[in-house]
Amino acid sequence: MRLRFGAFVFDSRLRTLTRDGTPVDLPPKAFSLLEGLIEARPAPVNKNAIYERLWPDTFVVMGNLHTLVSEIRTALGDEEHEVIRTVHGFGYAFAVLETHTGTESKFAIIMGKDLVRLHEGQNMIGRDPEGTVVIDSPEVSRQHACLTVGASGVTLEDLGSKNGTFVGDERIKEPCALHDGAKITIGRARLTLRAIGDRKKTITLPM
Repeated sequence: MRLRFGAFVFDSRLRTLTRDGTPVDLPPKAFSLLEGLIEARPAPVNKNAIYERLWPDTFVVMGNLHTLVSEIRTALGDEEHEVIRTVHGFGYAFAVLETHTGTESKFAIIMGKDLVRLHEGQNMIGRDPEGTVVIDSPEVSRQHACLTVGASGVTLEDLGSKNGTFVGDERIKEPCALHDGAKITIGRARLTLRAIGDRKKTITLPM
């Protein structure tokens, strides 16, 4: 499940929460609680169901749940409790009604004859069919690299791939800021980053 709300992107598959493309640190149980509230939205989740999810067959004091909710609100800057709503005498609810997955950005990847529109936040590159840029090649890892689109531009990061990720002729070892026209090599695939206007996500380029 991948969900964008405001400046944030929540991705349960990648176990990440980002704000404008920057990772937000959230402890594992707080992340699981946020995941459960998002899954149930807009309905509130009963405290007993939350305890069963987070601490099955374990007795914990009531303050533990309150602490997790506070950690989530702090991470989200939710001082007014507009995102995580307290339902008194019952539990908590994820209260953002206008949410969407993957808002398109002004950047795209050109790969061969295809143009793949990038969305704000993280864009996975690899063999994973659920990724943004899918490269079906044995030389490419399932989750090979990640393009993160934020307010300041686009950053490319290798995800520990076996064969590496290259910008120009250089193999990157740390997250690397990219410019329009940057050449990326992953396996035998040649990719080019482009800043574009409004287009469909994937189109065929003219010969």
